[in-house]
Amino acid sequence: MPDVYAARADVYKYGLPRGLLANPGRICSSVLASSDAFELDGHGFETDDPLVFRIESGGTMPAPIVSGTTYRAIRVSDTIFQVAAAAAGAPIDLTTDGALVVVATPLPFDEVLEFYSRFVDGCIPAHAVPLESPYPITVTAIVAELAAHRLLLIAGQSSESMTAIELGAKAQLERFANGMIPGRDARFTASTNLAVAASTASADPRGWGAGGLVP
Repeated sequence: MPDVYAARADVYKYGLPRGLLANPGRICSSVLASSDAFELDGHGFETDDPLVFRIESGGTMPAPIVSGTTYRAIRVSDTIFQVAAAAAGAPIDLTTDGALVVVATPLPFDEVLEFYSRFVDGCIPAHAVPLESPYPITVTAIVAELAAHRLLLIAGQSSESMTAIELGAKAQLERFANGMIPGRDARFTASTNLAVAASTASADPRGWGAGGLVP
């Protein structure tokens, strides 16, 4: 797996106050032990989709489902689904009914961090990527900030334009790659990480050239 330049903790460290990101969900119409079935009109889940559950105030979680645990959907129809403990698993035997049960898809932290790590790779010279650990603080912060904005958008808590945010990040990364933003970690700066690699590299087809990165 390619390197990921920020971790979940970095998303909160650089871009997102803890407790702000609420996972959106919908309340099931019914949860019946007699059929091991969750009813939700137009649920949209396909078999093996990851799911998490919680209850609204005054609700009851069906046993043995545990709030916050990730389960896998088993699609029965457009309105009915069951859940398994793991992908391709058998339906869990519900022993009690549920009430006011909220179902949600886990927010894709890992996928979003991977996406923006590859976004970074596309904004700096090809011969310099993937970056080696320890990663520049500038890069980690940019990946974390982009991920925070994207996750807020997915959670329905933001209406910002990701295009504008990504363009700003791209410009910042290009300045960093050209040595215009000094690394805050003395062990790892733009010059030591990128320019040295560039000195022996062939021409980058994206127009960065083969010489040092500092103009």
